[in-house]
Amino acid sequence: MRKNSAKMTSLFILAAMLASLASCGSSSDSGNVTTAADTSGDTTAEVTTALTDAVPKLDFGGKEFRTIEQESTINSFYQEESTGEVVSDAIYNRNADIQERFKVKFTPTERKTYNEIGSLLEQSVLSGSDDYDLVFGQLFSTAALATKGILGDWNSVPYMDFDKPWYTRSIQNASVGDNLYMIESDLCIMYTEQTWLLVYNKTKAEEHPDFPNLYEVVNDGKWTIDYMDKLIVDLYQDLNGNTLRDEGDIFGYGGAQDGCQLAAFLYGCGARMVELDNDLNPVNSIATEKAIDALTKLSTLFNVNEGSVHQTDPVSTSVHSRRALFINGTVVFSPLQVQDLIKEDMRKFTDDYGVLPLPKYDEDQEEYYTLVDGGANIMVFPADADEDKREMLGAVTEAMSAATYRDITPKYCSLALEQKGARDDESMAMIRMILDSRVIDFGYLYDGFNGWTMKLPSMVKDAGSISSQIESNKNSVIEYYTGVIEYCTEG
Repeated sequence: MRKNSAKMTSLFILAAMLASLASCGSSSDSGNVTTAADTSGDTTAEVTTALTDAVPKLDFGGKEFRTIEQESTINSFYQEESTGEVVSDAIYNRNADIQERFKVKFTPTERKTYNEIGSLLEQSVLSGSDDYDLVFGQLFSTAALATKGILGDWNSVPYMDFDKPWYTRSIQNASVGDNLYMIESDLCIMYTEQTWLLVYNKTKAEEHPDFPNLYEVVNDGKWTIDYMDKLIVDLYQDLNGNTLRDEGDIFGYGGAQDGCQLAAFLYGCGARMVELDNDLNPVNSIATEKAIDALTKLSTLFNVNEGSVHQTDPVSTSVHSRRALFINGTVVFSPLQVQDLIKEDMRKFTDDYGVLPLPKYDEDQEEYYTLVDGGANIMVFPADADEDKREMLGAVTEAMSAATYRDITPKYCSLALEQKGARDDESMAMIRMILDSRVIDFGYLYDGFNGWTMKLPSMVKDAGSISSQIESNKNSVIEYYTGVIEYCTEG
């Protein structure tokens, strides 16, 4: 059996944390997880895995720590009071602990629209008004700020340990040379919420004879684009018997084809869009044979396969909600985000459903991968932060990220998803694997609506035009990324 090798140690730790949270609302003060090790004898050995940060004892004398974030953020950085809601209270308690530990004061987080945050940060840096210590900006919009010289380099911030599991494991792939202007950690709960995955209607799927156990397929490393494509062909049913693909029919697959979702499928195939070579030159990885073949497979899956809701089908063009096709029973498979699983309409959904990772390119691909939507939060800080402010920033960010990984992410997964969303243990295991399979790199992080991501929907409409569309857009895309690199490496 082929096993997914993506940070299995972290998955074991997370599973142990989830098990330790059986008592609702309990908190961990030790920062350690103790679990029973597997033994062949009668004695149970204990294994203790440290999950604490390494920030030393510091006293910032009551200095204010100021933040700004997208107003669409559900689980905010700042919680004014305890509310009795599990995740909110975990945030409140985390903040109280960190404030006491470092003698800092968190001011109420300023909440603005995603396009206002960049303007406010730029104005603060250029005017020298010093308004923010940590900024949670929208991923794609924030990329443009790196080209304006107003973002600080996280590599200059003390106490940050990007090898720790609370940071996105591929975060260094987002560096431009020696500079790292944007980072992701568990502190961005929105980054967890907007992770792309697949759901499937188990009730309808199991009506088909010999429908496979998809959890076994995933764990055997056989969940690929080709496998999924073949599986959904026979799932279409013309239930109303009018020979038209319309309301009342059941399709194998359907979902809105937006750019970030398609990018997640492409990355799921192990392909990339733009990468940096050793001399920091942008390379159009989307033009490789593998990437083009992956896009062709996706085009076939979405727009040719008879089991899919095609973009021209009335049932597809009339749907606006990302979850609508799945909730109304029109499709068996649909791409959603983690946050969709706890929406009220999904919680009222009566059919059993399961959670799966996005499919791989082929069985030779060792791991499953996914992306987070470009609308999620990402962490930056102002370039004019002095040494003292960077010390406070590093201490707070590192400690808060570790505390969130240890105390809040498990609660979010275990309580918000297990009790309100996914309905079986296998799906919970899939969710943990999916969260650990998230990747981020230079090409996606710095897309800024000028790279390939938003061009993907038009590209996959017609498999025959994929290569020509890449050819016609390649110069403008490379020119854009070249400019990003020049700005990011100045000085």
